[in-house]
Amino acid sequence: MQLSADSTANTGLPVYLFAALLIGILMDKETGAAVICYQCNSEYDPRCGDPFDPYSLGTVNCSFQPRLEHLNHLEPTLCRKITQKVYGKNRVVRGCGFLEDEKADDKSCLKRSGTHDVRALYCSCTTDLCNAADRTTSSPASLALLLGLGLGVLLLGPVALAPRTP
Repeated sequence: MQLSADSTANTGLPVYLFAALLIGILMDKETGAAVICYQCNSEYDPRCGDPFDPYSLGTVNCSFQPRLEHLNHLEPTLCRKITQKVYGKNRVVRGCGFLEDEKADDKSCLKRSGTHDVRALYCSCTTDLCNAADRTTSSPASLALLLGLGLGVLLLGPVALAPRTP
């Protein structure tokens, strides 16, 4: 059976769309690679505070961090930024995190209050160097979806705009 140019164009459209969506989905999957985070404490280095100066501070590959004694079975899989206010003094701590908070997603922070004048804001995220900002601004899933859709439009443009012959 020989396919005409028109039938090839019609069957090509779903293939391109499927390929674009597959690329978007694959880009969204976590690869299991280690996360890289900023690690500092504004108590000892004022550049760690807000506003943050990331250009002169080092980064750390969380997979090479020593395990915590009480969490030695866990690997650090996220970055964390903790903003503390203790007796009126602000402090920012950035580093690797071991436990995700079930009440937060990758775009939110959790507020905690202690006794007297102690408050903390915990922000966690799962992409490299994401603990530079107060809150994450975009998720890898939305970025992958946008990239997949953009690729689909680029690939489908010539097929979708091609004139159809009767």
